[in-house]
Amino acid sequence: MKPFILLALFLLSNSCDQKEDIGLLESNQNEEAILEQQLLGPNEIMLQIKILGTTETSKEICGSQKEHILAVEVIEILESGSSITNKLSKEQKLDVVFLFDPGQIETGVTIEAKAKESLCSDATITYFTIIGHKILE
Repeated sequence: MKPFILLALFLLSNSCDQKEDIGLLESNQNEEAILEQQLLGPNEIMLQIKILGTTETSKEICGSQKEHILAVEVIEILESGSSITNKLSKEQKLDVVFLFDPGQIETGVTIEAKAKESLCSDATITYFTIIGHKILE
């Protein structure tokens, strides 16, 4: 008789309430959303941009030679981190520096990009470096 009582108590103590499970799922989803927002640091911005052209050679930006420079047009600003100095707008055209070789990216391609703004030494000019991207079209 004792084993049956112990088994019944064990089963009753381990039964779950669905409301608790849903609450746990919702809190996990909220934590994930907060983590995604935290991934965008100061001086960082998420953009949707269209590649207008590439440069074959390096170019001087802020007094130093930079490679992997592309001309882009801003389609949409998805999210902006704190401390962005140069506020971008839709349809704005600018040159951006890629942190890596953007070899597979061709003219006319639309990408979603995470960019970091950097100040030049005179602090009046800024430029954006693409630190991550996803090809959309």
